[in-house]
Amino acid sequence: MRSGLRAALVTNWPIKLTSLALAAVLWAAVAAEEPTTQLVPVTLIVEPPEGRALTRPLPPVKALYAGSARELIKLYATPPVITAVIPDTLAGSSYVLELFPNDLKLAEDAAVKAQDVQPRRIEVELDAVSRRLVPVVSRVTIKPDTGFAVVGGVAFSPSSVLVRGPDAVVSGIEAATTVPLEITAVRGPVRRRVPIDTGSLGVAQVSQREVEVSAEVEAVSERALLEVAVTVRADRGSWVADPPAVIVTVRGPAMRVAQLGKDSVAVLAVPSGAARRETVRLMVVTPPGIDATAIPDTVQLQRRGDG
Repeated sequence: MRSGLRAALVTNWPIKLTSLALAAVLWAAVAAEEPTTQLVPVTLIVEPPEGRALTRPLPPVKALYAGSARELIKLYATPPVITAVIPDTLAGSSYVLELFPNDLKLAEDAAVKAQDVQPRRIEVELDAVSRRLVPVVSRVTIKPDTGFAVVGGVAFSPSSVLVRGPDAVVSGIEAATTVPLEITAVRGPVRRRVPIDTGSLGVAQVSQREVEVSAEVEAVSERALLEVAVTVRADRGSWVADPPAVIVTVRGPAMRVAQLGKDSVAVLAVPSGAARRETVRLMVVTPPGIDATAIPDTVQLQRRGDG
């Protein structure tokens, strides 16, 4: 009986071996097309706000896919990817990522379907954020037209802004500057939105990207006030000025200049007291926004009673 079994096994053995191999191949081909599910590694890419960095490694992420073994094996060569963007508005140092199957992206076409992501929630840690209130520095130039002038200076609203970012960056920021801007041939009030020069702040962010520049520009005029008395700032009655009165030329906004009189300005002479007779330069005190010069701009002061 053993001889008959051995004869059955070895008779036409090449044909039998080939049949066995073909059966194995056929089984593998059929098995490869059978639907199944499998957990595959996922490449997780987290994009933090500009200038910030993650402070600890990300945990491994896997995705549950359904499909044939032939298709699932493709995911090992080119793993699926999830890209998560952390918003720039994040002020804290931690953020929770919510992961969903719809977030998965395949680098290669594969006839598979994502069913789950594990884990679904990941808490990431980022470096700390510093904040600092800094003044706004103007790089705006206003050039009035001929016969006009800026009255009261140039104002900004707001006059300071909050910068936020990594401590090493924020600590080195002393001010936020506007972009360079020149406004020419101005003949009236200026109201203009001007961007903050964020390029000078590096990776730091600013609470307000624009400020409002405002200035009052008015027509200017000039007139002379005659016989304005010189007031000597010293012991009353102890000094005599020569001349006792001067001409004062005032310049400023036309409407205001037209309303000025001799009593609107004061011409002061302050002796040093080092000598009984001395030449003193005059100082003209005017209302805000008015420029003035005295003609002549010096007087002779002499102690009363000296001949």
